[in-house]
Amino acid sequence: MRVKNINIRKTVTKAPTIYGDFWFFCFNVNGEEVLAISNKKYFRENVRLRLHSCCVTSEIFGCLKCDCSNQLEKFLTLMGEDKKNNYLLIYFLNHEGRGIGLFNKIMTLDAQRKLGLDTYEANEYFDFPVDCRDYSLAIPILKHFKLKNIILYSNNPTKIKFLREHGFKVRIHKLFTPPKSKDAVDYLYIKAIKGGHLIKPEVVKLINNLRNEQIKTRK
Repeated sequence: MRVKNINIRKTVTKAPTIYGDFWFFCFNVNGEEVLAISNKKYFRENVRLRLHSCCVTSEIFGCLKCDCSNQLEKFLTLMGEDKKNNYLLIYFLNHEGRGIGLFNKIMTLDAQRKLGLDTYEANEYFDFPVDCRDYSLAIPILKHFKLKNIILYSNNPTKIKFLREHGFKVRIHKLFTPPKSKDAVDYLYIKAIKGGHLIKPEVVKLINNLRNEQIKTRK
């Protein structure tokens, strides 16, 4: 989706969090709400950026099927601890289940549980897209802050390509968090192998070894 004829509204406040005092910017872009969080009120180039998709199951309820909450916590921790650099988290509220929505996501989680499918196979089982997230709403927000040069905290090649296609100069900072469960090990392995995520070969090998050990244990 290309955002045209943009009607953008913004409200902002500063609030304490367990990670530090952050600025909360809530944007309404053509009727859709997006949250942006930063350790600074005013921005400069080479901002450390994360485009983060909402994951209710892990971030609120502690579900161990994925690494979403781990990545969010790591970035927020870095944001709170690093007093020198400028961090920006753009949090997409409508990206649940890589864009298929919470209801459909629960269906796919149950298919994984009952049929032994991985996260990609479960989506395909129901004829859902593997990933239908749209990052277009990030563009007017980044332009609002007058940002052109970005250090992107992500392993996702789709996000990197998207930002570069929209004229941003992007450097990559790979964001890896050790898996906290056997399900998360499988999830990271599949993201690397099927999703093309930029996880270092030695890390993929480590994850694969952990995965093989778990398979032996299950037998």
